[in-house]
Amino acid sequence: MTMTTGNNIILTLTGSSHGDFVGGILKNFPADIAVDFNLIADDLQRRKPQIFGTPRKEDDEPEFLSGIADGITDGADIVFKVKNTDVKVKDYENFAGYFRPSHADYPYYIKYGEDSLRYKDAASARMFLPVVIAGSFCKMFLKQKGISVNAEVTEIGGIDFINNRDKAEKLLNDVLNTGDTVGGAVKCTINGLKAGIGNPVFDKLQSNLAKTVMNIPSAVSFSLGDIQDRHKIKGSEDIDNWNGDFSTKTNHSGGINAGISSGMPVVFYAGFHPVHTLGREMTLIGKNGELITRKIGGRHDICAVLRTPVIVESVAALTITDYIL
Repeated sequence: MTMTTGNNIILTLTGSSHGDFVGGILKNFPADIAVDFNLIADDLQRRKPQIFGTPRKEDDEPEFLSGIADGITDGADIVFKVKNTDVKVKDYENFAGYFRPSHADYPYYIKYGEDSLRYKDAASARMFLPVVIAGSFCKMFLKQKGISVNAEVTEIGGIDFINNRDKAEKLLNDVLNTGDTVGGAVKCTINGLKAGIGNPVFDKLQSNLAKTVMNIPSAVSFSLGDIQDRHKIKGSEDIDNWNGDFSTKTNHSGGINAGISSGMPVVFYAGFHPVHTLGREMTLIGKNGELITRKIGGRHDICAVLRTPVIVESVAALTITDYIL
């Protein structure tokens, strides 16, 4: 099971969603970076579920075991863990031996030969909590380079969340009352990245951003550029014409040309499907092919995308830091 990412800065995930803790080991992070503990706390708070999120409540207070001395990174591996305090394994006993539709249950069973949380925990969104912590460290590093990473929700269930928030919130309340769920989209902007980051052919900047984004639970799409549907417009509309200082009049290419940063802000969209654990009856399949209808209960998000922007920021910050190092 692959729990490690990165080439120059390497993050390995530890623990499990329904175990005692989740954690991480961040290797090759630079020394002499002042640790902004407030940023870490703020990012973890942004990841926590809100009104339309899972009822699971965790303290999410990280414990740093190495890599920091007197509030400064010391060049050693940054090792940390976060205790799980609100674990309810019994929620999964209600459908033991059966596979939920569109979940990790069946493919994990086929791959690993066992239907247990030991394996399915790897698909849990909580496994990306350590990614948020590692991403916070990368933001601290990038800030020293004049680079910032910011993401926001732009769409909920097909509704423009920025300009029609009331309509989107009505939709959220509707699905909450009917036991359904909705997905959405996130826009991420990376400012301050100089030109020349990335490599041709098989190591393009957008390719690696897409890879890390598509590893986030529920991710279904990655779109480069400040227009989400660039494939629908003409070439004459998509071209970014020059200014005299090598900036461009528009930024439809999202700050990347031929896999290498152009010096304009890097902009991309990420789409996330609705959570597939519904708060109403679902049809499950047993190991012998028998179908049953059951309300599986448990705790899940009505709209997980509301707390996804900080995760998108984190994987983007990890990717950019990996290139720079």
